[in-house]
Amino acid sequence: MTEQTGFAGGQPPILQRSKLRWSLALTLLLVALNLVAFNALLAHRTGLRLDLTQEGLYSITPATSRLLASLDDDVLIHGFFSQRTHPKLAPLVPQIEDLLSEYAALSQGRVKYEFLDPSSDKMAEQEANDRFGVNSTPFRLASKYESGIVNAYFAIVIQRGDQYERYGFDELIEVERLPDGDADVRLRNLEYDLTRAIKKVVYGFNSTADLFAQVEGPVRLIAIMTPDSVPEILSQVPEAIRTAAQELEDKGGDKFDYEEINPADEVLQAEVARMYGAGPMSLGMFSEGNFYLYGFLQVGESLQQLNLVVEDITPGALREAIESALKRQAPGFLKTVGIVAPSMELPPEIMAQLQMQGRMPQQPPPEFQEVKQYLGRDYQVADVKLETPDGVPNDVDILLVLKPKNLNERALYNLDQYLMRGGRVILCASRFETQFATGQLQVLPIKTGLEEWLAGYGIDLQDTLVLDDRNQPLPIPEVRSTVLGNIRTWTLRPYPYLVEVRDDGLVNPQVTARLNAVGIYWGSPLVMDEEKAADFEVMDILKSSQRSWTNSNLISTGAASYEVPPEDETQPHVLALALGGRFKSYFAERGAPAADVQPSPEGEEPVLPRAEVPLKLSPETRLVVVGNAAFVSDLVGGLLSQAGGGFFAENLAFVENLIDWTTLDNDLVSIRARGAGTRRLERLERESEMVVEGVNYVIPTLLLLALAGYRFWQRRHTIPVVAVAATGGAGAQRSRES
Repeated sequence: MTEQTGFAGGQPPILQRSKLRWSLALTLLLVALNLVAFNALLAHRTGLRLDLTQEGLYSITPATSRLLASLDDDVLIHGFFSQRTHPKLAPLVPQIEDLLSEYAALSQGRVKYEFLDPSSDKMAEQEANDRFGVNSTPFRLASKYESGIVNAYFAIVIQRGDQYERYGFDELIEVERLPDGDADVRLRNLEYDLTRAIKKVVYGFNSTADLFAQVEGPVRLIAIMTPDSVPEILSQVPEAIRTAAQELEDKGGDKFDYEEINPADEVLQAEVARMYGAGPMSLGMFSEGNFYLYGFLQVGESLQQLNLVVEDITPGALREAIESALKRQAPGFLKTVGIVAPSMELPPEIMAQLQMQGRMPQQPPPEFQEVKQYLGRDYQVADVKLETPDGVPNDVDILLVLKPKNLNERALYNLDQYLMRGGRVILCASRFETQFATGQLQVLPIKTGLEEWLAGYGIDLQDTLVLDDRNQPLPIPEVRSTVLGNIRTWTLRPYPYLVEVRDDGLVNPQVTARLNAVGIYWGSPLVMDEEKAADFEVMDILKSSQRSWTNSNLISTGAASYEVPPEDETQPHVLALALGGRFKSYFAERGAPAADVQPSPEGEEPVLPRAEVPLKLSPETRLVVVGNAAFVSDLVGGLLSQAGGGFFAENLAFVENLIDWTTLDNDLVSIRARGAGTRRLERLERESEMVVEGVNYVIPTLLLLALAGYRFWQRRHTIPVVAVAATGGAGAQRSRES
């Protein structure tokens, strides 16, 4: 009789489970081997990637791809990074390497990069210091094992030929203080920095020799120094000057001349004081002896002083400073942005009155210093006074007029004639200004002086304020009583005068590319007269939302009580626009106004006003008008920083985008503002909030109940393995007995 085991499949359950485990292990091993083979297959393919961020923050932009594909010569990128560095900087180095590898792949090998550690390589340190002017940065280290200061390198140099751009720690890193006292350290905008630098070294001068060829007139470097009496900490400066001068002389040829003056006697000391204003130097009250250490660069009739009293200065840094000065003299190399901003100095009569009262007058802080420093990274920034007889200098490529107020006839004439010369103008003007006197917010009406001039081109800067239901909250100081005493806090309240322009309000993508939003604060709407503007190309740039309206009541601006939008009056309003075409002069029929003439010294003939004939028609150019100036004000930006920073960073990027767009340089616009501002959640209606809150409670509860029901059903319908084995064993025994 045949013996029956009674086990399903003819094998014991223990053996079945063992085979199942081996099959599962073999399957996992095969899957892992397939993944390794798949990764090895795709290791050399750089074009396949998936970026799920809305802005594509981890993808190379088309502007960079086009630039890299057009390279016809090698670009070398040197990364100087210390292995022993601050722990928050170490994770950023692999991110830089990943991006550089993509640059190398997209450029078909034209971009080459290397990472060096100058802290452990003397040759790399000498190259970083002497050739590129890269120095170490001191960082404070504190941990459970050590505490102290470490000097580490963190810099990138982009080089083509003998031209290079250098980015140090301050240019590459962005540090944000966190509420717990820690800091978030991240790369600022590496793609923009790299692409901007590559564009400069590729499309700028190919060599220093080309730079000398572009400069008009001979170049002369004058060093006034007493090498024997220079203090010990500056002892390397004279030799660094001579080394840099020798390198420039080799490239400049007959156009460069170096002269060294040692004013060792009283005759030479009097001569250099008369010609250059150079006197004996001293490091302080307790220093021993005086010395001379001056550097002057003379280009034609222009004389610029170089700062040589710098510890640890290198020939590379000196040569770079001299070349930067030459680039400012070379036509067409670096765009010059002229900025017209109101003077924050107190009037002379108020100054005199306060001094008579025995009070020390304090000058108010500058209002537009941040935008000047921001633009100074990429442009040559110059302060311009429109009231002067000469007007806007000829070397100004674009004029940025901030908060014009009561411009007189001469200032208007100089602005008009600059536009007639083909200059590009950006006006940030409003019919109102904000003041924060004695801690109170005041909005006061002003006259710009441009009303009739703009009206001639069909632009009406209206005498009213724009309010919007989509707005930025206003931080309100509040004192709360606690058991520990009174604590001052900030409360955020909706404030419709802080208009938040986003989505469909960013009308012109060429200007607003990569911007999440732009803040317009206490702004005025712009209305176009279509008949007067018929000959121009009119381009809207910014608009308020569909739920915006206007109001001229200035009393309500001082309160943070939210106003319900009037349903029958809401509509979008234009906040920024541009005109393109040929402009007719406002003074074509009026003639030039007389310029103010300084009184002549007694005994000399009086200086007569010069005869001027205004230009009547401009070439093709652009005029941009933004109905607001407070959006780039340091004072307003500081106030709104209590609300998480506001949109100040994006507003600055918007101004720079405007400058590039008006000068027809759009390649970097799509990169500059990536991730510059805060991504905000849209405010929901009360009904929507209740629905979302209910869903958050109901769905998890239903899922838990469903999971509990499934587990209960599964336990009711599962036969234990022990029971099966026991049953099978008894059946087998009976079979054997039979």
